[in-house]
Amino acid sequence: MTMHRFLVAVLLLLMGITGCASTGGAANRTANKPPEDRDPQLLFERGKAYADIGDLVRAEQYFGAALAAHADERRVLPELLRVCVASRHYRLASEYAQVALARRPKDAHLRFVAGALYVSIGEIGRAREHLEQAARDMPEDAEVQFAVGTFFRDELTDQIGADPYFREYLRLAPRGSHADEARTSLMQTVAMPAPEVAQ
Repeated sequence: MTMHRFLVAVLLLLMGITGCASTGGAANRTANKPPEDRDPQLLFERGKAYADIGDLVRAEQYFGAALAAHADERRVLPELLRVCVASRHYRLASEYAQVALARRPKDAHLRFVAGALYVSIGEIGRAREHLEQAARDMPEDAEVQFAVGTFFRDELTDQIGADPYFREYLRLAPRGSHADEARTSLMQTVAMPAPEVAQ
């Protein structure tokens, strides 16, 4: 399923986020929730503790409160987006990502994450804009190229549009974990490189 593939990609790329500013509207959701302490480090640690025991709603509240209290966004945002995705709060995750991206428009990893989250909530036009830009900004990232090709193929049913991304993936990772799928998705088959012969 395409949405699942993109959400997996989101989780894999979250560690690449280079930071964001505190969120406006999305953080308001947690402002009147249980977290009362305003120490950003303590809020973050409590969010991690709740995430560790599987209480994703409380974890989300504490991570959101930590951002609102000006915790280090490079540490908090990936954790917050993880719990939002795990609890299927995709729209909220997309709000956090978009607000962060407005403050850091050159953050290609975050742009990819935002695009993937837009796929998950059916905002295909916005997803396309972000994903195409992320692929341009990360031309050497094979996984991003593959994911964008998959988006074109599955969401847009645009085999012609998908083809260059799959070719780029194969150029970057000819024996990568998605190589077989990328090859079968090409407009024309690309021969697999001959195996290396041991000398």
